Amino acid sequence: MSKFIFLILGFLVAGCQANESFINPMKSEFENVSFDVVQKQLVIEAELPNYVEGLVSQWFDHKVKIDGFDGEMKFTISEYIEETSSINDEKRVDISMSFYVLLNKPSLSQTKMIEGSVFSYGTLSGNFSLAEFDIVIQNTQSDLVLRLSRDLKSKI
Repeated sequence: MSKFIFLILGFLVAGCQANESFINPMKSEFENVSFDVVQKQLVIEAELPNYVEGLVSQWFDHKVKIDGFDGEMKFTISEYIEETSSINDEKRVDISMSFYVLLNKPSLSQTKMIEGSVFSYGTLSGNFSLAEFDIVIQNTQSDLVLRLSRDLKSKI
């Protein structure tokens, strides 16, 4: 009887699997971007996933600073593309986003336009769960918004 109990316990222990993911979600630290205007506006023309829209809104609300006496800034996301592909035992996600900024200062009769695109990708190979690939997608989306912040800062 004791051999039977050990056999049953052996099957139970061998059948248990850990569902913990080995991929950690990315924490983005966005950079401050300053504009010499009085008003700022965020316009999203493209269809964005909820997570990306939340990140962009958070970045725009907290990290895009205005410190001028005149003018307005209109930041527009014009395109968002997310593609997933599979090759052998690997999955890859490619994400790109296009944007433009329109700076308008009526008192100086100045209008300036800044355009740009950012790109990021993530891969996962071997044996993985769909939840782990979802984390890779989310990390790639976070990286994309981080790249957006850096690209915009470099163009000012």
